[in-house]
Amino acid sequence: MSILTQQGIRNFHEVAGRKDFFRQNLFRIINFGGNVLDQDELIYIESATLPSKTINNIAVPYMGLQFNVPGTVQYPNSNAWSINIRMDAGLEIREKLEGWMTNIFDDRDSTGDYSIPDGDDGITTLLLLDKKGNTLRTYDLFGCYLTNLGEFTLNIGTAGDIVTAPATIAYQYWRVRGN
Repeated sequence: MSILTQQGIRNFHEVAGRKDFFRQNLFRIINFGGNVLDQDELIYIESATLPSKTINNIAVPYMGLQFNVPGTVQYPNSNAWSINIRMDAGLEIREKLEGWMTNIFDDRDSTGDYSIPDGDDGITTLLLLDKKGNTLRTYDLFGCYLTNLGEFTLNIGTAGDIVTAPATIAYQYWRVRGN
């Protein structure tokens, strides 16, 4: 009997109980391009996506056949990596992000640092955690800069809902570190 035909509900239950599943809420973003978040600020990052990577396919024709060979790498959506942030009561995280944008381009005097950020100032770090809070993997996004700090709605007619705002970061490439 093949290993594939041995799969069933009992096997699933045993493997799921032993290995479990990764949960959507087991992540932290610990810095944004040199803007290190302190322990109290980490809880305000509501959602993010795990960045993706694509190897380009190169079609090579030979004698009427189409051979596929791997080409260079691309980082889809590296121009628009999205996160969602819960606003703290003092708007401290928003202030950090506004300061980051002003450093990139200050519209008061049309100055800024338009270069691709390098070193620690150009890295955004995303941690994936286990259920005990230990780091499983670290994703470093290199050459980061903030491209959009989204609007949020203010409405006196609500029951005091928590305000969230989107932010968009561009990056050049990412690397993963196992921990």
